[in-house]
Amino acid sequence: MLDILSSDYYPASLLQAARILVDQDEGYDLPKAVATVSLAPAQAAGLHDRGEIREGLRADLVRVRSYKKQFVVNQVWRTGQRVF
Repeated sequence: MLDILSSDYYPASLLQAARILVDQDEGYDLPKAVATVSLAPAQAAGLHDRGEIREGLRADLVRVRSYKKQFVVNQVWRTGQRVF
C-alpha cells in the first residue's frame, strides 16, 4: 500500500513516479497518482494551503505534457503567477 511519494532533492522525479503509478495499472488513475505526489505529502507535512486545485489555496500549478512515456514540464505557476 502506498499513500505518499515525496522528494526533497529531485522534484522532477515525482512526475515520473506519478506516470509509473498510472502505467502499472495497480488501481491508480491519473488524479489519484497526482494526489499521491501532491496532496498527500502536503497534508502529511501540515501544508494545508497547497496540494490540490481548490479555491483559496496557493495556486501552485505545473502544466505538463506526455512525451515518450514521461511527463515534461511546460509551464509553472507559483501563487497564481506564471514563473516558467
